[in-house]
Amino acid sequence: MMNNFSIAVKNLKNNFSFYSLYLVSVAFVITIYFTFTSFSMNRVMLEKMSSDGRIESMCRVISVCLMIFVVFYMSYSNRFFLRRRTKELGIYALLGYRKSTMLSLLTFENILVCSGALAAGLVFGAILHKAIVYGITVLLNLTVDNSQIPFFNLKAIADTIRFILLVVFVMVLSNARFLLKSSLMDLVRFEKSAEKKLKFRKIPALSGFLFIIGGYGLALDIFRGTHSIWMTFGFYPTGLLTFLLIAFGTVFFINSFLPFAVQVSKQNKKSFYTDTKIITMPNFVYRIRSNARTLIMLTLLSAATLSISSVMALSMYYPIAAVSRMAPSELEFRIEKESQVDNIKGLVSEYASADQVTFTQTDIFKVTAEADHLPMEYSVGTSKGDADNENILRTAGFECISYSQYIALLQAQNKEAVVKQLPVLNNDECILVKYQPNADGSDETGTVYQLDINGNITSLTVCETTLNNPISFANSIGTLIVSDSVYGQMKESLTPENRVLSINGKILEKNEDLYEAMKQALGDSPYFQGNSHRVHEIFSLNSSTFLLIGFLVVLFFIATGSILYFNNVSAITDSRADYEILDKMGYSEKKIKKIIRKQTRTFFFIPFCFGLLDSLFATIVYKTGLMQNLLGNRLSLYVPTLIAIALTALIYLIYYQLTVHSCCKTVLHR
Repeated sequence: MMNNFSIAVKNLKNNFSFYSLYLVSVAFVITIYFTFTSFSMNRVMLEKMSSDGRIESMCRVISVCLMIFVVFYMSYSNRFFLRRRTKELGIYALLGYRKSTMLSLLTFENILVCSGALAAGLVFGAILHKAIVYGITVLLNLTVDNSQIPFFNLKAIADTIRFILLVVFVMVLSNARFLLKSSLMDLVRFEKSAEKKLKFRKIPALSGFLFIIGGYGLALDIFRGTHSIWMTFGFYPTGLLTFLLIAFGTVFFINSFLPFAVQVSKQNKKSFYTDTKIITMPNFVYRIRSNARTLIMLTLLSAATLSISSVMALSMYYPIAAVSRMAPSELEFRIEKESQVDNIKGLVSEYASADQVTFTQTDIFKVTAEADHLPMEYSVGTSKGDADNENILRTAGFECISYSQYIALLQAQNKEAVVKQLPVLNNDECILVKYQPNADGSDETGTVYQLDINGNITSLTVCETTLNNPISFANSIGTLIVSDSVYGQMKESLTPENRVLSINGKILEKNEDLYEAMKQALGDSPYFQGNSHRVHEIFSLNSSTFLLIGFLVVLFFIATGSILYFNNVSAITDSRADYEILDKMGYSEKKIKKIIRKQTRTFFFIPFCFGLLDSLFATIVYKTGLMQNLLGNRLSLYVPTLIAIALTALIYLIYYQLTVHSCCKTVLHR
């Protein structure tokens, strides 16, 4: 037993460069697991962040997912190293080693690697947990006694150790099963017959291409709005069909189409017979055919990683960006008593001087109208469940403000760019503020509304529609901007439906004390809105969700990148004799490195590109089908998604450079 332990220690020392990334990646996985476990057991933070048990329930779900990923990743890594050791194990068998002895050797190696990774994971996990607690405390402005949160949570340490021991036990059983089933010849030839080879088939190849195109076509069909298949047959059934088409398409495409395409490309002899392609193309076909299942798994894993990170980035950014419409002013309330104005101004003066704050009072006149087609905004909120304030019904009609009031509000909200783009408004024109864009992409420009102003009919033509509402939806939804002249007619014959006071000023931003004081002074009025408060509320409600999903995304990155690394290093190592022949044939070191880079690049390129395409279409479907379209479809909304993709690409690039370096070091080692 001690002899086996000594051999295991020597193996690790002699092959430390090979085991190092495995050690680092396993340590990274354990770091994430221990960080999450510490956070889920941090009663101080959980009580501060949630009082309804929602976060605790999410922690349990995410914990199961993390366990599955850790077991999957470490099992795959163990399988990779076992494949690398088959020849060595065959030699041990020839020397008379029993299978129980070889199992003991493999077990000691796994225990040593996992012990080192566990030690590093516990230290870095504790540091990361402290960093997350500090970040959430600052972000949500929580009052937390850090002395109550230990650096090392002993219960979390015990839980992590038990889980890692369980994973090691599972790997021991897996190794035992492999050794019992394998004969001496199986051990020697295992690495050459790891996966069943596939034949070229034209029909599956074409099917894979058509399935993927069909899935992407279904995804794009969601842009047709109410006429789309998504609305006709239901969102979730169509989403499942789209997923199945892309998943099966990926399987057929990689299994059959890529090898078939390469075979066809061989017919172009001038292009094929070059000093690098004649090496890389046959190798590519062999690896596609012999490692198809692994490549399919990596492609789907990459698609999941990119999709989750993109959707999470969009989900974080969109609600915050939408606050500019839900509550455009820093503070805003409906004036229900005249005394409220002086009281609130006096309250604000305690936090800011008069020259630092802008008070803008807006009188809103409600008018009915007739037209060939009245917009959704005219009647939205007239029945329970349609409006933001479900219990407060709204009378159908347009809520009119003057053009000069509109400009004053936009300027107070620092929207000078919007003001510069406004058209000159004639007396027979108006601007319609949309609640959200029409599903079919149309707008009301050119529509004539017959406004009833106390019995006098005034015809106004919509010269422009806009999403830049100056007043929150709690106080005005069907907002119509009319000329100052028409507004004067309303003022002479109508009583204001509502009066709203908007308060703006940079000094008021993120002032929760003032918000709470005003809320109390206004008696918890549902018409009281605040921009910074709404942003703070979104962070408070969703930060824990994004944090927990973030754990999974990081684990996806580790699993995908590390599997790509191990798979490529294994393939290059198995072909080391071929590179030695190339060296003897006169291929320079530079040329061999070029061949290695091309072969490695291909197996990073395929999962990333397929995953990127899948994530883009998934994000489009998610944004269009599951998110309220308050901000339109401008490209700037997808900036967070592009940032997430760029970060993913950077991580892939780092793994690619590490892989190329390791492969070149393995092949060109002198």
